[in-house]
Order: sequence, then structure tokens, then C-alpha cells
Amino acid sequence: MNAIKSGLFWEIGPYLKDYKNLSNLSKVQFESTKIQGKTYSLYRARPLARFGVTFRKDWLDNLNLKEPKTPEEMYEVMKAFTRNDPDKNGKDDTYGVLAFKDGQGYLIPHIASWFGAPNDWKEENGQFTPSFMTNEYFEALKYIKRLYDEKLMNQDFVVTEEQQMNSLYNQGKAGINLGLFDDVGKSQLELRKINPQAKVGILDTITGPKGQRIWSQPGYTGVFLFPKSSVKTEAELKQILAFFDRLQEPDAVNLLTWGIEGKQYKLTNGQAEKIVSDDAFNNDTLGLGELRIDDGSKELILTGEDPLTTKGKQLIKDNVKIVVTNPALSLYFESPTWSQKSNELKKIVSDGAVKFIMGKIDEDGWKKVQEDWKKAGGDKVLTEFADIFAKSKNK
Repeated sequence: MNAIKSGLFWEIGPYLKDYKNLSNLSKVQFESTKIQGKTYSLYRARPLARFGVTFRKDWLDNLNLKEPKTPEEMYEVMKAFTRNDPDKNGKDDTYGVLAFKDGQGYLIPHIASWFGAPNDWKEENGQFTPSFMTNEYFEALKYIKRLYDEKLMNQDFVVTEEQQMNSLYNQGKAGINLGLFDDVGKSQLELRKINPQAKVGILDTITGPKGQRIWSQPGYTGVFLFPKSSVKTEAELKQILAFFDRLQEPDAVNLLTWGIEGKQYKLTNGQAEKIVSDDAFNNDTLGLGELRIDDGSKELILTGEDPLTTKGKQLIKDNVKIVVTNPALSLYFESPTWSQKSNELKKIVSDGAVKFIMGKIDEDGWKKVQEDWKKAGGDKVLTEFADIFAKSKNK
């Protein structure tokens, strides 16, 4: 961070307009990686709108239920999936939904977004409020507490690992999975290993008091920076940027994705079909994906792709229009207190949320969690965020 501020890396923002593909990269994702309001890096793209609701369509059909569209309808489906023997095995052995010990991973972000809570932070007139201090977030916690109190979710979630949760879902122990749309095809495949008749569906999203909203992901995993120690001239920088621009053309995207046509894959009805074993393919293409900064929209579809996987990919693209972004993402790099204390501050919130859901604290106890967060450094974070934000807007 200090090296960037000291001018040891190229600021590439002013050059991007000169490149057809780079200039069309997501402004939202660039915003998340800015330092002091300036662009120094090319991000390695990951989808923004990955969150999605997967459900057992066969269970819904067994109980003659309609797909839920609102939080209350979802509650009714979860209750039916728990109490009405949706798998018709005559046993009381199912839950509406499963959770694991990191509630901040999927459970809370999904449900908080339904109730209109901001994505981690709310920015208003240059001032920041953490999401967990909003009424919408508290309404989501109360909803989850109702699921817990009525035993519509696993009671041991606080000691359940994510892998255990996924395994239980794949074994048919729950009807709703709050996770990522990337995984829907794999989820159905795993379910059918145990129950060949299992059918999975996916919901576009849930419509809450503020309409349809999905908390966005950061939208990148790692970035490419351009140090002046090795990229010594502007001409060299432009050459490198031109290289990354070229990598976003369809033929280059598919080279990095599928390898060489005729060696690793062939075209079948406009789709990619592997012509080598999976092991050979993975060995041949190892590391190529590290160069990708495209969003995946130009890559060939794999022949025989499960229709559910295709639908999930489409919803990831379509739902970009309803994502709620985190306005503080780029500030994390620059806030000294957040850098030092973010784990401690997150734990205060996470532990407090679990205690509220399990009934160990009430609303007054939740307010104390907020005060504890402020005293542990949260107040300083709010001041630093406002400061950094104001400076970035004045650049």
C-alpha cells in the first residue's frame, strides 16, 4: 500500500480508454480496487452476483407448493419441508434449511439482502454505518431466530462445518440451500448419487420490502499491478496493457479456457468438447486461467453441460442489475484500524449474531454488541472511512 502511495507503481486509469476491451471492464469492480480514488490495477474478474437460492423441486412438487417469492413464503416452504415429510419416507428427518458455523458466509447475507440491509456498509453523505447496525439487518436476524426457535434449521449449526452442511444437503436432509449459483449443477449431481430421482430448482431471487436485491461479491480475486522498477517506460506499459486487452478477444479467452482446438478440445455444434482425459486436460491448461481478467461471457459452453448449470450461469449474469455493492471495499486497504482489527471486529458481530439467533441475548444484548464493536475500534474505523472517502472524492 505504501509503495503504491509512494509512486512506485503505474497509475493505469488514464490509459484504459485507449483499449477497446479494457475500457469496457466493469466500473463497479474497478471502483472496489481503487487506491485514493485512482486505478492502479487490472482485477482478475469473478462474478458479482453469485448468491442464489437452490431448492428441492421434487419436494416442492410432492407437497403441491409453489416456488416462494417473498421471505414469508420462503418461511412457509421451510416449515413444510421440515414438518410435512417432503421426501415421503415416513420419517421426521428433514430441515427447511441448513446453516454452518460461519453465519456471515451465506445464511445472514442471503436473508439480510431479502430484508433490504446494505451490503456490509451503508454510505450516506460521506458517513458510514455498518450493516449490522441497521434495522433491516436486525429484521433478518429475527427471521433467522424464528427458523432456529421453530427447529426449521439445524440446531447444531454453531459447530457445523461448511463441508458437513453441504454433505447433509446432498444426502437429502434439507430442502433449501442458500449458497452460490456456481454450484447448482454439481449439487444436483451429488444428490442424484444417493437419490437418482432428486430434482433441483433455482430461484431468481426473493422479493423483500425493498424489492429484489442481492449482496454482491467483491468481483475479483487478486489484481495485476505494474511496478515502475520492471515496467520502466510508458511505452512498455502500453504494450502490456495491449496484451491484456488482446486476451479478452474470444479466441484468446477460449485458448486460456479450453486450450488449443484439435489438441485439447474440438467444436461440436458451436460448443467445446474435450478430446483428452480430464487429467491430461488439467495438466495441459494448468496456470492459463491465472492470466484471465475477462468475465467469462465470451468463453465457449462445454458440450453436454447440465441445463441447471447453464441456467445458474445465466442468472449470475442477469442478476448483476440487482446487486447491492459494498461501498467500503476500496477503503479496507487504506484504513489502519480496519487492517489491524478487522478480524476482531468481525468476530464481535459474528458471535453476537449467533447468540441472538440462539436466544442467549435479547434486543438489548444486541445493542450492547454494537457498543462493544465501537469501543473495540469500530468508532475509529468509521472516522477513518469517512476521512479516506472524502479525500478520494477530492482527487
